[in-house]
Amino acid sequence: MSRQEGIQRYQFIIHRLSTRPSSFKEIQDYLKIQAELTEDNLNCSIRTFQRDIKDIERLYDIVIKYDRSMKVYRIIHDGREKHSERLMETFDLYNAIKVSNNFGNHLLFENRRALGTEYMHGLLHAIKSRKEISFSYTSYYNDSVSKRTVQPLAIKEARQRWYLLGKDTRDEVIKSFGLDRISDLEISNRSFDELKEYDPEKDYRYSFGIINGTDEKPEKIELSFSPKEGRFVKSLPLHHSQTLVAETEKETIFKYHLIPTYDFRMEILSFGNQVQVLKPKSLRTKIIQQLKESLEVYKK
Repeated sequence: MSRQEGIQRYQFIIHRLSTRPSSFKEIQDYLKIQAELTEDNLNCSIRTFQRDIKDIERLYDIVIKYDRSMKVYRIIHDGREKHSERLMETFDLYNAIKVSNNFGNHLLFENRRALGTEYMHGLLHAIKSRKEISFSYTSYYNDSVSKRTVQPLAIKEARQRWYLLGKDTRDEVIKSFGLDRISDLEISNRSFDELKEYDPEKDYRYSFGIINGTDEKPEKIELSFSPKEGRFVKSLPLHHSQTLVAETEKETIFKYHLIPTYDFRMEILSFGNQVQVLKPKSLRTKIIQQLKESLEVYKK
């Protein structure tokens, strides 16, 4: 059995026990079904399973114990961090693709540009070792290409895209660069001093999307959604500060604490007549003005 198949088995065991406690026989049956779908060898003996439990605790900080009274195994501690859950999602997608390839074209992907993730390993190495990088960058606005030299600081995900955060050596300003717009990446031998005062998580705490550095202050915002859209937003929050204020048969109200940048205004407008800005008045006025301007476009 390969190391990859061992890791797959760990993931399937975690999935099964995250859903419900199970006996060893039930876990074996579940692994057998997954093995038939993925065409991998996932079978294990009780001795192998006990070894897997120890590996899962060491690798994922998930503690699995046997409940003698119920005669089942259950998860009693799950210390996974956010990035670990994302890795699990990637694993799920990888296995779904394998199953789809085996049984026909039943998994449909959006047609979109590549995300530029092929540069992640090199960028993370440059960030860790504090090495300047250079690359060609294609503008989002006019497709012009410029050569950039950057001191890389972090990689951030926003709206299903990945961005490099780094100080542009041309003007010493920290900027964001879409990985899908980067090409000809080169890592130099030039080192740079650590920017101890820069904390990307703190810097983007009140931001929506990738727009930042506008010198605007975060505001308390209230949005009223239709019941249908309210359920959607409740299941997939717009921002980590989202809090439910009220939920009735007529509306669902959420409050946020963030900077109402262009990104956020565009998100509000994307809901059409299913959302209304309640607070603050300044944001409500901007949204009304943008809606009026949109109507004028259709009058031409």
